[in-house]
Amino acid sequence: MIKFFRKIRKKLLRENRLSKYLLYAVGEIILVVIGIFIALQLNNWNTDKQTKKVQIKYLKEIANNLKTDLEDVRFNIGFNETRLNASRIVINSLDKQATYSDSLDVYYGSLLYTTRSVVNYSAYETLKAKGLEIITNDNLRKSITKLYSFYYQNVIDFEIQDDHALQYQIVIPTVLSRVEVRKKEGAIAGDQLAKPINFEELKNDVEFKNAIVMNEDLRVYMINNYKGLEKEILECVKLINDELNELK
Repeated sequence: MIKFFRKIRKKLLRENRLSKYLLYAVGEIILVVIGIFIALQLNNWNTDKQTKKVQIKYLKEIANNLKTDLEDVRFNIGFNETRLNASRIVINSLDKQATYSDSLDVYYGSLLYTTRSVVNYSAYETLKAKGLEIITNDNLRKSITKLYSFYYQNVIDFEIQDDHALQYQIVIPTVLSRVEVRKKEGAIAGDQLAKPINFEELKNDVEFKNAIVMNEDLRVYMINNYKGLEKEILECVKLINDELNELK
């Protein structure tokens, strides 16, 4: 093809047809420019296609991680709701119940233990290593980053610094010194029965009551924390699914 154009140029020069030669040269330049433009467009198209593939891959992985995180958050909500209900029933029994009923064993046994978030960071950490800019949608990228770096971290920090501190330093020692714990047959971890060692004394035990009331208040706070996190995860999953539909 190059030889073909060269022959045409030589022929025009030999024939001293300068105007036609210049016209031809301009046309040749235009053809070259068009060729470069097409090549760049094809390259951009291939790059965009590859970028979309990478985005889809990581967004799907993050969405799958968030589904398992959502299960964990909902378990934590249910666990804390059980502890909240138990705390309220125990306080009510101490204030109003004349004699102890064995039906309360399940509630005294549900005063103990707390939860911790088990977050699947694998896809997010891989994305960070590759570069968060892979996600071209600014709002989505900000939503994912804020979920992992702020909302998850906020809940985890409160679990460790406040909830676990109260449980292991105050509630569990106070409760275990005043109740007799026994396992339920076939029960899972954290699911046991308990009975007050001396129910009558417990009615006037200010330290025990204070510990349970504090536990009740913290269960309410933790439930709200987990529900707030559940809301943020669901919103992030929706944004991811919307983006996946756009990319496809």
